[in-house]
Amino acid sequence: MILLLLLVIGLVIWSVRLLQGAYRLKDSSLAIASVLVAVSAGGVVIVYGLMDGCLGQFSQMGLAQANTDLEIIMSGDPELVSTAVTTAPNL
Repeated sequence: MILLLLLVIGLVIWSVRLLQGAYRLKDSSLAIASVLVAVSAGGVVIVYGLMDGCLGQFSQMGLAQANTDLEIIMSGDPELVSTAVTTAPNL
């Protein structure tokens, strides 16, 4: 998280410096480069947000499955235990 934050801050600083250079030199190519760097910083933030949500859901699903299997095993019913063990997904 901190590494990504530093990456985004670095990209934004680089974008601002490119924009200052574009203004000083009156160069449109530096301004376009500045916009592209800023868009990449936004892309990093968006991808992090999407992946954080996906990984959070996957971890919750795995915990729910593990708790269900534990309840079946602790019930002591041999038929349910054999079914839970044979149908458990490989995590």
